[in-house]
Amino acid sequence: MSKEHSNQLGEKIRRLRKQMGLTQEELGERANIHYSYVGQVERGDKMPSLKTLKKLAAALNTPVQYLLEEPSTYSTSENILPEVVAEFRQLIAGRSLDEVRFCLGLLREILQFLDMQKELDRSEA
Repeated sequence: MSKEHSNQLGEKIRRLRKQMGLTQEELGERANIHYSYVGQVERGDKMPSLKTLKKLAAALNTPVQYLLEEPSTYSTSENILPEVVAEFRQLIAGRSLDEVRFCLGLLREILQFLDMQKELDRSEA
């Protein structure tokens, strides 16, 4: 893989780690790798093996495929879906099934409310 790919992968890992509020040391502990290696990967200095990449993905509660995806060249909001899904996975990691269902119920209600607001805005226009 090229240096550009290493940099992109490292940036994704850093962004996900920070979203989870983890230090490099904490991510290293979760993935069972040395924290200095986490830093090297984040800087794009090292390209992890598939085995190490799987450990990092598991520690970040995200699929390996997401880490390996090329950055989108499109500007539509649909392309943020992988990041949103990854963030959602992080938010629900370690939660009980009841808590996850409760959150989904709230999300459904919020979306229904937003749809109703759109309808009201259209009828007033």
